[in-house]
Amino acid sequence: MSVVLCENKNNMILTYKFESKILVEDRRTTSKNVKEIQQWLTTTCVPNLQIETIALFLIACDNDISATQTTIKNFFRIKSEAPEIFSNRDIDSVILTKTRQVLFACSLPKRLQNTVIHCYKLSETDHRNFVFSDIFKLGVMIVDVSQRYDPPDDLIAIIDMEGLSLMHLTRLKPHIVKSFVDFLQDGMTLKIKNIHVLNTHYVAKKFVAVLKLFMKKALADTLIVHPVGMKMEEFYEKYVPASHLPQEYGGELLSFSMLQEISIQQLRELKPFFEAEDKLIIDYKSAKSQIDK
Repeated sequence: MSVVLCENKNNMILTYKFESKILVEDRRTTSKNVKEIQQWLTTTCVPNLQIETIALFLIACDNDISATQTTIKNFFRIKSEAPEIFSNRDIDSVILTKTRQVLFACSLPKRLQNTVIHCYKLSETDHRNFVFSDIFKLGVMIVDVSQRYDPPDDLIAIIDMEGLSLMHLTRLKPHIVKSFVDFLQDGMTLKIKNIHVLNTHYVAKKFVAVLKLFMKKALADTLIVHPVGMKMEEFYEKYVPASHLPQEYGGELLSFSMLQEISIQQLRELKPFFEAEDKLIIDYKSAKSQIDK
């Protein structure tokens, strides 16, 4: 089997605030594994990645080299094929300004051991302002917030379905849902530990069922569905304590709106990061098209 080399690959620097050597010192990955991925990258059309990015992929894949290689390829393939979700990620753009008025999305400041917690909740229920590709875009951008300084081991996502209606579901586009789910399960630089779906009423169950059509068993198994009227005390005891939750859930953290403002400011700081990553995706797409000719 011949290997096609892509010449003149760019080296794009993404602005992380941690150093890979710390991850090695903490035994979360190894220099040997990083070097092995670096060598493999020279045989692909994936852009040259800096050590920090490689380390994130390795940690997400439990340092399995083969799984890491597959995830890196999926990361670039999926992002290049779904620009509706993965491009134009300026948090102050017209689209994302509108989106963050529809959806509360935040990375919570307290971790559970080293598990980061993300919360998502509708802040407006008018379905006419609801665009799934933009909602998914903002949701995925929050991952980069949580990995910028001190990469977590994995992720707990809390998704509140209060306010979701049948009219929202009429705006679903299967190819957008598939790209989003494919990225979550096959291309993300962060493992998903659990996805908690709160206030799962009739319509919410239908929405979850649509998502599960595209899920592999591993991702579907992370879903934990909670009914409307669930006692939060049970949630605190079994899953996430009140000390790690927003005020709206009887928690000890700030309110959703205040937590989101913190995440928005962090996303503003990430503008150069997203611009640099967009260029990496363009480079990948260009190199891939040359091989596919």
